[in-house]
Formats: sequence, C-alpha cells, structure tokens
Amino acid sequence: MSGAGSREEMDPAEQAELEEQVVSALEDYQRRSMDALIVNEDDPEAGIRALVELHLAWTEEDPDRARMISRHRNEVAAGPLGERLATSNREWFGRMKDWIDSQAAAGRIAPVSFNLLHAVVFAPTQEIAKLWLAGRLKRSPAEYTGPLGDAAVAAVKALPERS
Repeated sequence: MSGAGSREEMDPAEQAELEEQVVSALEDYQRRSMDALIVNEDDPEAGIRALVELHLAWTEEDPDRARMISRHRNEVAAGPLGERLATSNREWFGRMKDWIDSQAAAGRIAPVSFNLLHAVVFAPTQEIAKLWLAGRLKRSPAEYTGPLGDAAVAAVKALPERS
C-alpha cells in the first residue's frame, strides 16, 4: 500500500493507534445500530428507518472518523486487529439475521435474505454518505433520511422471501 498515511509510512505505534480507532469506531456503529433495532423491536419499518437515520447521522457527526474507516478498513482487516474486526462483524451480522428472523416469526416482515436486506438498506445510505464526504453534496446527509428511509422500507417489502 502506498500513499500518505500508509502502513509503510507510519511508525508502529501510530499504526496500532489508527487500527484501534478504526475497529473501535466500527464496533460503536454496530452497537448503535443494534440499539436502534432494539428500541424499535416491535416495528420493523421504524427499525429500518432508524438504521438509515443512524448511518447518515453517524457519518455527519464525525466525517473524519467516517473517512478514516473508509480509507483504512481493508488494511485493518488484513492486520493484527483483523480477527477482532472479523469477530465483531460476525456477531453483528448474526444479530442482524436474528432480528430479521424474529420479525419474520412475529409476522411483521417476510423472511428475507439478510444480504438483500443489507444491500437495499445500507447501500443507498453509504452512497449518500460517500458523496457528502467527497463534497459532491451540499445538503446535509440528514436531509436524505426521510426519502431513503421510505425507499428502504419499500425495498425490503419488495424483496422475495428467503428460500
């Protein structure tokens, strides 16, 4: 990897601190997203909207952290904290799948694929966040919360049932 701030150009202590910041920030995001679902456990539409709102607000509240994660996540995954990151991701994905299954068991949503739900809920919010971080959007990411939340709910409803 090359470029300013790459692993080769940082001293080991700085690199370790950066990697800890990336993993900690992602773990914080994962905790907050699960909290959003727990608060809305009886209303999956509100939960989906809360995930959209969280992602956009989380990006806007600390754009430097969001850029840091975007820039260094793969590097961290390949480094000494890679297993911690992988474990955190496995646990988060498992909890998200459990949430889908519990919503489906209660008859609140169809049993849909986690991968498809993740794509229709998070990909649009990630794109808006990326555009805003790059300076290509002048409006606050929060201004897109309502329309993207509505679109995410509609998209989840349109997903085929998991086979």
